[in-house]
Amino acid sequence: MNEMPVGLSGSFGPLVEPVAKANRFMVSQVEKAAALGLDSLRAYVDLGVAQVKVALKVNDPHGLHEFADSQFAVLSFVGHRMLDDSRALNEWGMESCHQAHLLARKSMMSLLFKY
Repeated sequence: MNEMPVGLSGSFGPLVEPVAKANRFMVSQVEKAAALGLDSLRAYVDLGVAQVKVALKVNDPHGLHEFADSQFAVLSFVGHRMLDDSRALNEWGMESCHQAHLLARKSMMSLLFKY
């Protein structure tokens, strides 16, 4: 299904190959972005569920005080997690741009020197 018909592959092969590589690259980048987003979402949902469970156990003023104190640790964790997520997203973006640049350069060089 991904292959060109025999008559077209010979004449258009050098032109189609860079497009196919670009498509594979884009699919891999979308997969990486989805994995990163789903990992972050899972962590935040798990944290939210844990917070609701802890909040439901509060039944007196002392428990409320302990819950409020624990929220500082949770907020610190969330802050660090958000920083880690933003760093990972930044690294993914920079690596994606670098790989796209290399792919475009290789494709252009192969097109220039094949003809």
